[in-house]
Amino acid sequence: MECSMKRAVTAALLSLLVAVPAFAQTKGRVSVGGTVTWVKPTDSEVGSLVGVGALVRLNPKKGWGVAGGLSWFRADVENPVGGGTLAELRVRPLMGGVSYTIGEQPLLVSFSVVAGPSFNGLDFDDDFLDRLPAGPKPSLDAKTSFAVRPGVGLTWTVAPRVAIIGFAGYSVNRPDLVYRDVNGVEYRNQWKADAFLLSAGAVYSLF
Repeated sequence: MECSMKRAVTAALLSLLVAVPAFAQTKGRVSVGGTVTWVKPTDSEVGSLVGVGALVRLNPKKGWGVAGGLSWFRADVENPVGGGTLAELRVRPLMGGVSYTIGEQPLLVSFSVVAGPSFNGLDFDDDFLDRLPAGPKPSLDAKTSFAVRPGVGLTWTVAPRVAIIGFAGYSVNRPDLVYRDVNGVEYRNQWKADAFLLSAGAVYSLF
């Protein structure tokens, strides 16, 4: 049974490769689709996550082009002394930049650098606050910062309007954190909220 399954998978992959003509190229300029993204923050106390999202993009062409990126994510911050989640981190950058694409259809590789403001948030977990003694509660906040994300993308055209896409990048983001104790005294510090990003998905070219 195991050998039969392996042969079936191999045959399916070979038929897919044969079905993609060497001259296939994506028609149109704008495509939409969906991706699955894995985000791994570099801070060991921030958990990794996998998310599914929609995508709108300009179809890549050889040479220079414009690039954009959101790379939004939400992650739990673990309590360093144990006991579960300490806070929730939200990172929402709006980035634009340039890309350079190489290769021949149906396979293109794009190198890009995008940058822009990142609207961040950091709040104590409600369960953590409930475990604190009655009375005033401390608070956390992450200020707006400037994010930069270099990356490399892959576009494999499998039909005139359909492409399989992949992306790997590294987001550099260093927001200022503000902690307010129960007396309202503020303490500020910069946090390294960098993250590795990997995504894969499919898009359909509309026009």
